[in-house]
Amino acid sequence: MILVKVWDLGFKMSKILLFMATLSAIYAETVVVPDRYEIIDDENSSYIFSDEYRGVLPDIKEYQDRVIAQYSSEFGFNFDDKLRVGLASQNNQIANAFSTQIPFNSQLFYGAGAGEVDYFCSTSWLKGIILHETAHNFQLNPKESLSSRISHKIVGNTPFTFLGPLPIFPIPNIMINSFVLEGNAVLNESRFGIGGRLYSGYALAEIVSMAKADKIKPERMYNQTLDFPYSENHYLVGGFFQQFLARKYGVKRVNSYFKIHSKQFFPFFTSSAFKNTFGKTFKTLLKEFVDDVKTKHANFKATKGKTIATSQLFVPMNRTDREIYTLVGDYKSYPKILQFDKQSKQVSFKRGAYRTGEPFKIDNRYYTLSSVKTSPTKIKMGLIDDSAYLQKGSSGKVIQGYLSNNQTVYFDIPKSLDTPHIYIDGKFYDTSSSSVYINGDDLYYFKQNGHTRTLYKNKKPIFDYSGYYGFITDIGDDGSIYFISLTPHGSTAYSYSNGQIKRVALGDDVIEFKLINPNEALVATIGADEYKYQIIKINPTVASVPTPDYFLEDSSSLVTQSKDFSNNQNSKLKAKEYNPITNLEYSSLEQYMGYSDDEGGFLSLQANFVDPLMQNSLAVLLSADEESVVGGVGYSNNAHALEFGAEGYLVSHNDDYYHADERDNGYSAYLKLPLVATGYWRAFTTLDYTKDFDNIYRKPLSLSLDINNIKQFGVSKYPNSLNSLNLFISQDRGENSYGGSYSWGYGLPYQSFISFDATYMKSNTIDEYREKGIEINHNFGDIQTEKASISMPTIETTHYAKELKVGGIGVYKTIDAPLYFFSFPLSIQRESIYLKQKLYDIDFANENRKYSETTLGLESDFVFFNNFVAPIKFELLYNPDVKDQTQFRILMGMEF
Repeated sequence: MILVKVWDLGFKMSKILLFMATLSAIYAETVVVPDRYEIIDDENSSYIFSDEYRGVLPDIKEYQDRVIAQYSSEFGFNFDDKLRVGLASQNNQIANAFSTQIPFNSQLFYGAGAGEVDYFCSTSWLKGIILHETAHNFQLNPKESLSSRISHKIVGNTPFTFLGPLPIFPIPNIMINSFVLEGNAVLNESRFGIGGRLYSGYALAEIVSMAKADKIKPERMYNQTLDFPYSENHYLVGGFFQQFLARKYGVKRVNSYFKIHSKQFFPFFTSSAFKNTFGKTFKTLLKEFVDDVKTKHANFKATKGKTIATSQLFVPMNRTDREIYTLVGDYKSYPKILQFDKQSKQVSFKRGAYRTGEPFKIDNRYYTLSSVKTSPTKIKMGLIDDSAYLQKGSSGKVIQGYLSNNQTVYFDIPKSLDTPHIYIDGKFYDTSSSSVYINGDDLYYFKQNGHTRTLYKNKKPIFDYSGYYGFITDIGDDGSIYFISLTPHGSTAYSYSNGQIKRVALGDDVIEFKLINPNEALVATIGADEYKYQIIKINPTVASVPTPDYFLEDSSSLVTQSKDFSNNQNSKLKAKEYNPITNLEYSSLEQYMGYSDDEGGFLSLQANFVDPLMQNSLAVLLSADEESVVGGVGYSNNAHALEFGAEGYLVSHNDDYYHADERDNGYSAYLKLPLVATGYWRAFTTLDYTKDFDNIYRKPLSLSLDINNIKQFGVSKYPNSLNSLNLFISQDRGENSYGGSYSWGYGLPYQSFISFDATYMKSNTIDEYREKGIEINHNFGDIQTEKASISMPTIETTHYAKELKVGGIGVYKTIDAPLYFFSFPLSIQRESIYLKQKLYDIDFANENRKYSETTLGLESDFVFFNNFVAPIKFELLYNPDVKDQTQFRILMGMEF
């Protein structure tokens, strides 16, 4: 969805809109409700949790306290605000977490990390995300410049504000790019004896491949890009870059960078902050890092097999007796199931709207392991079909496979908050530190004890090695166990048989392996531009898994020495029920001031209040210009299945100005009820009433129904499939209207998109003077505040109609022609060109008019200060049926 705004340097008091629901809208799906939460609150922290965390919460809090003490010493400061930690319920089965300074210094954790155990190379999901997310809190919290400290005390947690025309940054480090933020968090997650991504052979192979291909450049790393390997640039390349700095300068110096960066009055200057921290610029250090990688890994070998497919996404492969299959795609269109016949070696593809995840073939149908909304109040993980529906019986399970009697082997998500717990058809089996490979009725998996990684077969240890990276991929007919693990330069495939480990693939880029026959295998490899699926000859040579360098690990730290998390369900926590309304807290103050020739001087102040789980928000507004003073209050709440909100205004007019067309008050309210949220379908109904303070006439009451099915994959600019229907009825001062609109769109080859739109609206009366009927306005925005309203940009003034019909077609083409800069504050991510044609058939009071409106547009996704992406549109409009037949406009859109 795109919010479009026109460039407008002026200010019009009558167009002030309360910001009341922005935070709730942004974080609308961060916590699924309704749910019952409790809160433990003290001076330094608060923990908001659901019941499944009750037993483990004392250990979580103790571990978090140790992490905060460690980081306070290394980052060089203490938090200036308490830390608020949210632990989302099991209605939120997502393998993720996030940290933010807006609206508060806070974190939110989800508990479905067992599905990513091989990728994260960690023995503890909870400890890993605490280490990672708390590093983010420390990165973004410092305010060492006087302007930041003072402004933060006044305006709170707002990214930036203005003192006249001068920008001020209350949270200065929000300007740091994710390459440094995520990379440093990956560094810190890998330091305290639980593993981490810096021990991953997959990650090392990716970094070496990119370095050797000269893909690690300042402008490519320190920007929001859409290049392979996408966000892994920030996490993995960034993490190994931070590891390089830590080896050279020490962890404490590396972590002190964020305090030093925040000293800047204008916190844009990355190289200056690097030079003040390390004595060298970012460009110099990144080049040294790349040279170091090339030197250390000069003997890196890329696999040279027979390529059968390439992909921009990677998930584990799976197999049946006859077939090897996985999910592949270009990350811009529908993904495909790759099907490889082991006997004929023929490749075929099955296209579908599959969600990204490991595929499973059940009853001749493919599913992928992923998270999906199953209702308006639940997100569940399980096996998802190509319509995004959850397979019956798989909810809450990270499926690993099936025994010969069809019993399901899985990680139970509620029981695997910290470490994966293996279950077989409802019965606990064992814990694991890797995915589980099933061969007939035998289970193979790794368990971790300190640095030692031990392979188990049916609870019995088989062999071990030192490291955190490794998972089983196949079992040979002769009983040989094939697994992926670390090499000195990346990742490869090994076998274990008769007490001996052998390396079976020559490449250091092998990240997956499946046997075709005893002499050949299908492997997935990672490179600088893509993943490849290659057929290789198996070439066994006696070898051993190399021991990683553990120089990062701080064995003396109290964090490292922390005990394992226990789940004491009899824990006596002094908690109280969490109420979103009573937990509203002051978050920020937004202020705008300026002057325009038309309006004179103006001032706007808005205070925002939000609860830590961002389930409700309150805003108080005061705005003034030469004509009037407006006071407003707005509230929104999504803490229940029925969402609601309201806003109200009081206006004091200056008698020296004419205000016959304006009220001295205004208000609005809405109720929104989600009806369907399952698969790709979404439906909700909204009842809203509006009485504008800047319009003496209109006060519509509307009831609407929205139904949509949208599929959009990877980094696609436009939906790959769009079906959207809106129906409404509206009443306004005795005038009744109804109508609807339908949009259909579909992604074509070569990143092209076509759309068709149709709208019909009808009113039982029309009165231009009293503003009754269907409103036709020339607003630049695509967002309509009233249902019985339509935007026609080329019409001269606002009109009212009794009936209207609108039809449109649009053709869009995305062009990947990025232009990135490191030092210059503006880059271009991608472009698109489009042509739209709309036909209007409108019945006015005394006549019927037809209009033909053509729009030719160029849209560029600009990256501001390496970090913030905003599309800017340049449009040429032509309408032969209006006075000003040709118009040109520039619009700026903010994605949300």
